[in-house]
Amino acid sequence: MRALAVLIAVLYGCSPPPPYDKADCPLYSELGPVRANPAGALGRSFEVQLAFKVCPPEAGLAEIRRKRIELKQALLKHMSAMTTAQLEDPLRIETLQKDVHLLVNKQVLKKARVIETFVTGFEVK
Repeated sequence: MRALAVLIAVLYGCSPPPPYDKADCPLYSELGPVRANPAGALGRSFEVQLAFKVCPPEAGLAEIRRKRIELKQALLKHMSAMTTAQLEDPLRIETLQKDVHLLVNKQVLKKARVIETFVTGFEVK
């Protein structure tokens, strides 16, 4: 399959992206805290801190930095739709981690990919 991709790239004048080791993919942790009010609970709020391992190494980090505002907007929209019941679920961190991972790869990043999402802080007030 890889040989076919290389052949197509050569025939059409573009080269395949250089291979990289996923261990070399950097961690993006510059987003800062994201705060939101859960759906239906205006008197309460919660704050999340996240970090993302992005690939390919240089291009991935550049794209997520460039799309910082779009990333925060997508996270706020998702977090504001969460209910207090979801925030009280014992598996809330794991669920949020999976949801954010999918959200970033489907809605924010186009050329790069998040390969790991880390919740580094979570506080409900």
